[in-house]
Amino acid sequence: VISEQPKNLLGIPVLNFHCRRFWSIHRKALVPCGDLSSIGARGRMHSRYLGKDQVLKAALNKALNITEEYALEQATNESIQPAAVSVSDAFREVIKKLALTNASEETNVLGLTLPGREKEQDRIMKFLRSAIIGEASPEGDKDYTDEPEQASVKSSIFIAGPPGTGKTACVRSVIERLRHEQADGSLPEFDFISLNGMEMRHPFEAYVKFWEALSGAKKDKRAPDVAASFLERHFSQNSHKDKLGVTKSLVTVLLLDEIDYLVTKKQTVLYNFFDWPLRTSQNTSGHRLVVVGISNTLNLPERLKPSVQSRLGGERCDFQSYAVDAMVKILNMKIAQESPNSPAVFDKDAILFAARKTAAVSGDVRKALQICKSAAEAVLMEMESEADSSGGRPEIVRISDIQKITRESFSSVISKAVSNSTPFEALLLVTLASLSRTSGRGTGGFDMKEVMTKMESIASGSGDLQYTPAPTLAETIDMLHRLGEARVVSLHTPKSSSTTFRAAQGGSGGAWPLISLPMEDSNVLSALRGSPHSALAEKYLGRAGLW
Repeated sequence: VISEQPKNLLGIPVLNFHCRRFWSIHRKALVPCGDLSSIGARGRMHSRYLGKDQVLKAALNKALNITEEYALEQATNESIQPAAVSVSDAFREVIKKLALTNASEETNVLGLTLPGREKEQDRIMKFLRSAIIGEASPEGDKDYTDEPEQASVKSSIFIAGPPGTGKTACVRSVIERLRHEQADGSLPEFDFISLNGMEMRHPFEAYVKFWEALSGAKKDKRAPDVAASFLERHFSQNSHKDKLGVTKSLVTVLLLDEIDYLVTKKQTVLYNFFDWPLRTSQNTSGHRLVVVGISNTLNLPERLKPSVQSRLGGERCDFQSYAVDAMVKILNMKIAQESPNSPAVFDKDAILFAARKTAAVSGDVRKALQICKSAAEAVLMEMESEADSSGGRPEIVRISDIQKITRESFSSVISKAVSNSTPFEALLLVTLASLSRTSGRGTGGFDMKEVMTKMESIASGSGDLQYTPAPTLAETIDMLHRLGEARVVSLHTPKSSSTTFRAAQGGSGGAWPLISLPMEDSNVLSALRGSPHSALAEKYLGRAGLW
């Protein structure tokens, strides 16, 4: 977009261009560009110095707030009225806000609240504050430890819930509030490190990433076994600076997200990560570790070995799917306009319809954001195409626009193929959708052993003779070939690192591809409704199947 008329610079005509969209290599699509203030906010968030010096960060935030208040006061005194915003610009601004971004970063950068998660935030806040200070937990519950003197201090918490319910965002929001308390001097110094199991090529790589982050500016990268031994020595020292030369705060808060990916055959990785905080909880003069584990698998602790369960302890925080009221608040917060002269983009009934539609299917707020974003893009495109014609459509997103987007997403060719699937094909698709929902894996896929085990469990628990006995390995392979050629399922051959990961979990290894479902689990449920397999889909993919 040309922002102004040409100017002469040293006798040469110069045009200034403003890019409204850029190509994202991760999303493989055009993404709206942010304004200068958002870019500056992200730069401050990722700054190496502001991330370490909380006092400097608090001072900068205070200065920025004073500057904004001064500018607002000057504008008020001079009676400067904000310029009117066109309908097209208002639509583009809302579409940019509805883009699927990291909600956990938005809570830090933009200061957004998390509606419907007040109780969960308060519980996490009480736990982390007590763990950082080293006091006994307010509830007074006992951990499942072998040493009675350690039962009073809790040093780990397990957080579980369906995908898209704000688990990571709540933890990061609490950490940001605790950092402000630390900057004010009301909380001891602590360091925060975040690891995501989905980003690990192998579960043992968590040792490498943790030690690399713990070593600070040195970025000491070691082999997994060496890093594990260094971590063991680090949390066994009784001084601020250990023999390895790493100087850190006494308390380290570790966020382990997607811990499902850290489960190995012997489960040693999870055991060590939850055993270190247990052994250091009573260490008053050395390093202490506090671990926050997040999983999309609700019954993960019950599936682990008793030794690992005892290290996890009894501190849990379960997240339920978003209700309609909370989802409406989130959508209204996302589409709120900064300028009072901006025209309304969404009708209130359209927002309510999108929230109810999503809450009835999955409760994942990210799907509601995607539906509203697609509807706004479709209306904007229709408005621009009819700009030259008279009597165009209303310049607002209505319920009919939301309905159109939901029908298009649920009535694709693949959805029709799913609705006409055979009993064994429906069983396989429900199995993959159930695995995707309970594990929360957005990338990668599942190996043959995971699929076969889950499929046998669903077939035996369905109580329907058309799904029993479960298909054999040869029958499953034939189905995968047919569905893969039709692009109903995706077959991906992993690299050597991923193969080792699957083999470490007792999977099939490199002989078999990883299997994933390209469509959402909610779309599988919608496609099978009204078919002979609707009861199976409702049982394992409906709202009741989450808990």
